[in-house]
This record gives sequence, structure tokens and C-alpha cells, in this order.
Amino acid sequence: MSHRIRRAEPRDNAGILALLENTPQQGAVSLNFERRPDYFLGARVTCEEPDVWVAERRDDPSRIDAVYNVGRRRVWVNGEVRWVRYAHDLRIASDCGNGMLLPRLFRQLRARLEPGEWMQTVILRDNHASLGTVASGRAGLPHYYPCGTIETSLIYTRAQRRRPPAGVTVRRTGPSDLPAMAALLRREGAHKQFFPHWEPEHLDGDGYYHGLDAGSFLGVWEGGRLRGLLGFWDQKRIKQTRVLGYRGGLQWLRHFYNLHSRVRGGFRLPKPGGYLSYLTLHAALVEDNEPHWLRWLLDHAVQAFHAQYDALVCGFFASDPLSRVPARYRRQVLHSDHFLVSYDGDPRDALNHDRIPYVDVARL
Repeated sequence: MSHRIRRAEPRDNAGILALLENTPQQGAVSLNFERRPDYFLGARVTCEEPDVWVAERRDDPSRIDAVYNVGRRRVWVNGEVRWVRYAHDLRIASDCGNGMLLPRLFRQLRARLEPGEWMQTVILRDNHASLGTVASGRAGLPHYYPCGTIETSLIYTRAQRRRPPAGVTVRRTGPSDLPAMAALLRREGAHKQFFPHWEPEHLDGDGYYHGLDAGSFLGVWEGGRLRGLLGFWDQKRIKQTRVLGYRGGLQWLRHFYNLHSRVRGGFRLPKPGGYLSYLTLHAALVEDNEPHWLRWLLDHAVQAFHAQYDALVCGFFASDPLSRVPARYRRQVLHSDHFLVSYDGDPRDALNHDRIPYVDVARL
């Protein structure tokens, strides 16, 4: 089977979507991470400068057998803003997984990287296929250097009556708050490793900020001082998580599980073919990284979005003191491994390890 590897074009959208929908994540619940209706719209949200490549069959150019994105985005590294690639969305058709297509993809990648350039990537702990292939150290592949564990929480929404103390206010932001938001994002973001570079003046635009505006954040104030931010992002128009099926007894227990979730809060498991209902939280940033500010923000979010979503999705590196805050809520937890990927030595040696790493789950 012969393939041509080339940069992706808009005409490839249907072929990429078909490939994504035929390479599900297996487990007790079989899931598909989908990007309908436009893969490239989601790619521009993940990376400011997407760099998408595909492998098409020479005898059938409409058939896409592999895709990956190694786009660039600006993040804070050692207190400075720099462009860093993020390697993601690697999918290879099941009938091509044992051939030479993967090494060919990585040879093409190596030719495009600058000397010494490194990338970030995140792999779900349950994704044994990826951990056993791309992160295995096979000859011809780049080296994957472990650089932290990410804990993603699916926090169940519910009605509650907890209120912040006197003098503390939590509310949605608005246009008049943009200067204070920009100052906080820059001041506190610079202290974190890999925190995204934000330009709040570009909110309400497209591309990297598609679907966001000045009101897409919660803020916590003490008196007149903004102490923290928590963004919320409904991404169902660009990314979806579809349930394909259930294994074992779960397919019979689904109705009882949903009844329990309705009473106590939690994910309602849809019929096979249905989608999970969640809201993605991002840009979680609080002054001096003090957990109590995040707690008031999460308390507000858990109640405010209860009628619309089953769960709120947020993520933190396990080494971040803020990661302890989601443990106060009813939740499910997923673990992922974060890697720095390089052909030219260990990039971790150049990092300031006193800075707390950050992950933006809305852009994974």
C-alpha cells in the first residue's frame, strides 16, 4: 500500500473526520473524540499556527490513512513568551498501523524541525497503543522525555448554596474588565511553565479564540482587586466526545447509573451514538497560586452551570498546588503523561524547574 505524505488542505476535511471516527479510544466505555463539522476550525483553536499533515493513498487520494498536527502556539517558558509546537491528533488507520507509515511520518516531521527544536505532547495513561509505539523509543522516532503527570477532573455539577466570605465577589467578566484580566494573565501567567500567551483584546474573534468573548470567564474579586480567573468554553461545535458502546455489565447498568447521577449529580451515560454533556474550564489562574481563590471560582461554576451540563472538565499538573482543589468535589479523574519530544537531546535540562507547569485542557 503506497501513500503520499503532504500538508493537509481544506478538501481533506471529510477524509480526516472519517479517519478520526474510525479510530476510537477503547475501554469499558468506547469513546470517539470527534471534530465535526470542520476539523480545521478545531485545529486553529488548539494551535495559533496549525501544521496539519496527512497520508493519502496514491490509488485513492480521497482516502486519508493518517493525520497529525504539530502546530505552534505561544506559551510562557522560563518567564518569557516563545513559540512551541504541540504534537497531537496522531491517527493512523487500523490496517496501516503495523507498516512503515509511522516511521515515514516521523521522517517527514524531522525534516521540518529546526535544530534543537522540541515539542510538547500529552498521552492519556489508558492509551496503551500510543505509549507502546510513539513513546517507545523505536529507532527513527524522536525521544519522548517524561515531563509531568496531568490530572484531568470531570467535576459533577450540582445545586449548592456555598457563598464566598464578605468582601469577596465572584461573577462573570465583561468588556470593562479586560484591562484587569490582561494584567492578571500576564503577571501570573509568566510565573507558570507552559501557560498560554493571551491577548484578551482579540476575544470575540475567530481562530485561536473562536467561541470566546469578554464574558467567557468567571472572576473573583476581593474589594476592587481581581484575584483570579477561570474561563469556561462550550466547545461542542468544534469538538465532541461520542459514546460508541459499553462493555460488560455497564451496558445493562446504564439506566441505574443515570438514575443515581440524576439524584446525586454525575455524567448521564447516553445510548450508544450519543454525546457526553460537559463544559470545559481553562485559563485557571489565581494570584500567588493561592488555592482558596480557585475554590470560590469552582464553587460558583459547579452551581451556575448545573442546569446546562453534567460535568465541568478541568486539568492541572499533579505538582501544582491547585490540583488539590478539584478533589473537594464529586468527580471522575483521568491521568495523562506529558512529554517533551525532541530529536536533539533532553530539553528538560534548559527548563527552570522552580516554575509550576500548566496545562490548558481546552487546547489539547
